[in-house]
Amino acid sequence: MDKAEIIGLFQKVAENPDWQARQWKKEKNGKIIGFLLTDVPEELIHAAGFLPYGICGGRSRLDRANAHLQIWACSFVRSSLALALERKLDFLDGLIIPQTCDTTRMVLGIWQHASPLPFLQNFRLPRQVNRPSAREYLIGELARLKEQLEIYRGAQISTEELQNSIKLYNRNRSLLRKLYLIHEQNPTSLSAKVLYTLLKGSMLMPREKVNELLTELLKTLEGETTPPGEYTRLIISGTLLEPFELLDYLEESGGIIVGDDLQNGFRYIDGEVKEDVEPLEALADRQLNRIPFAGYDLARNPRRYFLSRMAVQKKAQGVIFLHLKYCEPENYDYYDNAQTLEKAGIPTIRIETEFGATSLGQIRTRVQAFLEMVGGIIND
Repeated sequence: MDKAEIIGLFQKVAENPDWQARQWKKEKNGKIIGFLLTDVPEELIHAAGFLPYGICGGRSRLDRANAHLQIWACSFVRSSLALALERKLDFLDGLIIPQTCDTTRMVLGIWQHASPLPFLQNFRLPRQVNRPSAREYLIGELARLKEQLEIYRGAQISTEELQNSIKLYNRNRSLLRKLYLIHEQNPTSLSAKVLYTLLKGSMLMPREKVNELLTELLKTLEGETTPPGEYTRLIISGTLLEPFELLDYLEESGGIIVGDDLQNGFRYIDGEVKEDVEPLEALADRQLNRIPFAGYDLARNPRRYFLSRMAVQKKAQGVIFLHLKYCEPENYDYYDNAQTLEKAGIPTIRIETEFGATSLGQIRTRVQAFLEMVGGIIND
C-alpha cells in the first residue's frame, strides 16, 4: 500500500470506529475487550487472546446517558455510555474502566446496569503514586486484572504470551513516536490531522496490522523531501483531543503541534515497558513513570513544571489548554499550570469543549486570534 492508501485506511477507521473491530470478530471469531482511555494495560488484554478496543467517545445522543449520569459528569464518559446504549458498541464482550477521576470511579456499576457485558472490570490505579507502597499495590492490581482475564478466557496467560504482547506494543509506541517527530520536523509531510488519526486508529485495530501499516508508512515518509516552511509552534494540554476539527483550524492558521500531554496523544505512546523485567513489574513501572496528567500530579515531576520544561525545550510559542467541560481535575490544575507557563514567558489560552456540544465556529475564531497574537513564526 502507498502513503495515500494507508492514511485513507486509518481515516476510514477513525470515522467508522467499529468497522475493523467487527471485521476482526467475524474473521477470528474472537472476543473484544473495550477500555476507556487510556491507562488500561492493553498488553494483558492482548496476551489473553482478546482484541483491545479503545473507546474514544463519539457522535452519540447524550440525552440517553443523561438518564443514568448527571449532566455535569464528564462528557467523554457520558458519550461513551451513550454509544453503548445506542448499541454502537454491541460487538464488545467486555469493558475495563481505569479509575482516574470521580466519574470513572463510579460508572462501572451504572454501565453494568444499563448495558451489561459478560466481562466488566475496574482498573484501580493508586492515587498517591509517590508512596513506596504504590508500586506494590499496582503490581497486585495488575495481577488481579490478569487473573480475571484468565478466568474469562478459561486458561492462564503464560509469561511468554505476555512478553510477546509487551514487545508488540513497545514496537507500536516506537513507530508512533517516530511519526510524531516527523510531524514536528516536517508538518508538510505529515499533518497534525493525519498524525492524530493514526494514533486514534491504533487504538481501534489489531496491533499486528497497525504495526505493519505504520512500518510501510514510515519508509515512505522518511524518503520524502519537502521544502521547509514557516510555522507557529504549539503545545496542547488537556485530557483528550476533542474536537478533531481543532487540528484543521491550527493548520490553516500556520500552527504545528510540537508537544502534548493528551491521553489520545503523546501520553498514550510515551515510555516503554521493560522487556528484561518480570512482566507485571514492568507494566507497573511504566504506569508509575508516565508523564503527569490531571489527578495524578507527581511530586517528583509536577505537571506545571513538566509543561513549562516541555514548552521551553520544544521552543513552543504558545500553549492551548483544551479542557472538557466539567472536568474537575483539569479545572483544578489550570491556574497553577497557566501561571507557571506565563512566568516562563509562554502565552496560553484555555478552550472548553464538550463531546457532542461544542461550538466549532467559536473555537475556530479563538484559535485564529491566539495564533495571530503569539506570532513570531519560526523557520523549521
